[in-house]
Amino acid sequence: MTRAKADELRRGGQFEEAAQEYAAIWPDGDKWTGWGYAFCLRKLRRSQDALPVAREVHTLEPAFAMGRSILAWTLHDVHVRGVDPSEERMRRAAHEIVVLTRSDEQRYEKTSPFVPTVLRMAKYWEKQTRSVNVLKWLGTLESVRLSTEPFMRTDERGRPQEVASPRERYYSGLTRALQRLGRWDECLQASTRALSDCGRLHHGNDVWFRRRIGLAKLKLGSVEDAFKELQELATRKPSGFLDTDVARAAWALGDADQTFKHALDALLSPSGIEFKLEAACLLANVLWRRGEKNAARAHIRLCLAVRSTSGWKIPESLQRAAREWEVDQANLDPKAILAELRPQWEKLRQQLAPRRNGAIVRILPHGKAGFIRAEGGEQFYFNSRDWREKRSKPVEGTAVTFSTRPGFDPKRQLATTVACEVRPISGKG
Repeated sequence: MTRAKADELRRGGQFEEAAQEYAAIWPDGDKWTGWGYAFCLRKLRRSQDALPVAREVHTLEPAFAMGRSILAWTLHDVHVRGVDPSEERMRRAAHEIVVLTRSDEQRYEKTSPFVPTVLRMAKYWEKQTRSVNVLKWLGTLESVRLSTEPFMRTDERGRPQEVASPRERYYSGLTRALQRLGRWDECLQASTRALSDCGRLHHGNDVWFRRRIGLAKLKLGSVEDAFKELQELATRKPSGFLDTDVARAAWALGDADQTFKHALDALLSPSGIEFKLEAACLLANVLWRRGEKNAARAHIRLCLAVRSTSGWKIPESLQRAAREWEVDQANLDPKAILAELRPQWEKLRQQLAPRRNGAIVRILPHGKAGFIRAEGGEQFYFNSRDWREKRSKPVEGTAVTFSTRPGFDPKRQLATTVACEVRPISGKG
């Protein structure tokens, strides 16, 4: 048995046979034997076995570039990629990979584990809510050298899926960390660069980057610009958190009507009440200003109830409102309070946008949206997330009642009006 035969098998892609040949002669004190053996083991997805071999190769000759590379990759495979983020080994391995690749001229190429390791560590610290550490790791990267090429993988059903490029992942982590740290000027600049520097965006990052731009402008005092940008974004991508953002900007502008409308839209959105507490506080402030003090108190009670039962901290602003408004804090049952308030929200929404009747005339092939023809013939697009009957799904021919709100047609790039709060009319279909 000779290394020449093992090398020939490796070059021919016969990694199983090559690994057997290398195993028969390793350790022979030759760095190339060890490298070839570790390479084949890694190709066979046996990185756990490859790691001690790669470690010994590096010990034989620390300056051997290919030895440093195979050790870095096996460390990444075993301790960094897809491991339990609580593992101390991951942190040690990541630091070692950075050292091993420090002199690597191809550090930003796919052949190096440097970039995936740094991005993985940034993600790890983000989950630990350690935004300063996120920035520390991302600070080791040069954004202009990161690839903008999306990565292809298969999902759990075996279907091809395109995921964010390294540069997009870099900007996503960077802007989130800057937002959480309240470094708004840097957040504004980074989010603006992200929209132009990343190419095609994924995972809703077109919305997230634009949202951070709007929030940064709001925090930096450009309130009117922030309101306009966030309002346009909420029109394009209706959601409770975006309506809350718009309500916050409207309140900063002193526009009580827009605060009321968007806070109400947020509260009636499909997400759980725990994500809507700021909207409830904003609506409470408008109601108090209008003199509807009992209704305002009820919304503060809701916020207190959700936070108390969830074990969350009660913000000073909420405590102050409860004291100054003399809010009854006995029997803080969030479900009971929510059951009392939701019909009131729906009644208020109907006053702002009277409901209409019609019928579903088309469900799109993917089943996630369709069209309603109103009495009178006008047609409105609706998304299935706006269907408010949990016991059934929207089907063609169903008679419905619905409200409307501003929308946006991404294909035609035009503002439009869409249906929302869609409900079947009992006994008709």
